[in-house]
Amino acid sequence: MRKISLFLFFLLLPAAPLQTQTREVAITIDDLPLNGAQFEPARIRKMTENFLAAIKKHQIPAVGFVNETLLYRAGETDARIAILKQWIEGGVELGNHNFSHLGFANAALADFEDDFVRGDAVTRILMKPNKPRYFRHPFLQMGKTAADEKAFEDFAATRGYKMAPVTVDVMDWLINVAHAKARAQNDEALIKRVGEEYVKFAAQRFDYSEQIAQELFGRPIKHIVLMHANELTAENLDALAVTLKSKGYKFISVEDALQDPVYQMPEKYLGTSDRLGHWAFSQGKKLTPPQPAEFLQQPYLDNQRNRR
Repeated sequence: MRKISLFLFFLLLPAAPLQTQTREVAITIDDLPLNGAQFEPARIRKMTENFLAAIKKHQIPAVGFVNETLLYRAGETDARIAILKQWIEGGVELGNHNFSHLGFANAALADFEDDFVRGDAVTRILMKPNKPRYFRHPFLQMGKTAADEKAFEDFAATRGYKMAPVTVDVMDWLINVAHAKARAQNDEALIKRVGEEYVKFAAQRFDYSEQIAQELFGRPIKHIVLMHANELTAENLDALAVTLKSKGYKFISVEDALQDPVYQMPEKYLGTSDRLGHWAFSQGKKLTPPQPAEFLQQPYLDNQRNRR
């Protein structure tokens, strides 16, 4: 108990005056090689080039989390593996996002561990002589109980892995459906509008996360942002990076971000790797983050209804 108390003491120490504080964020990109509706490798390569151009321009030490099941499409496997090499050659470190994007909330521990082991078979070969170091929980779902989660994290640690929670979710996985619909309709004006509104919304989510961090910890934290390997983010990462820099952010590595004590497990367990949400729950606070505009949400909601 003394250890926990000291940890909370240092975590909650008042920060220096706001004007002297540096904002920091690590960029992570889920669902490589392609999030959402699948399309041909040539188009994925172009999307990846857009990502890497922005990453190089802004010197972003990004980590991309791979779903290796997405590599296995008839006639495309070699091309999709080559796209993973493209990310590595562009300076992006690859991590494990499970083989099949299996959520932990309703999966047995043994099944989740098996999916994890399958999840880096190709990635581990491509990264040699380096090894994958980070794991991202699909759907941000941790185990049903703290014991399940600890058992999995201990298992993953034997293979050299650390968990990579998040503190900012810009919801590009949802907004990308509106972007894809506009692209399918060849509506350039709508594509532009969706992209611009996405960047504005992402900035709002950052502002909200800063506010919550201040309320919970009394200081800025080293953020980890959740993005996805889709065309929406690829085409707008440059503009978003410019916006974040204008707000005083500098881009840091996941390794650096994880040095912040906020990434330790809160005292009260909640099965999510949304670390701000987890800390808020532990402290008895309810979060109400901003949501995308209706026109950005509606295509996603329509898709969900059509699947039922």
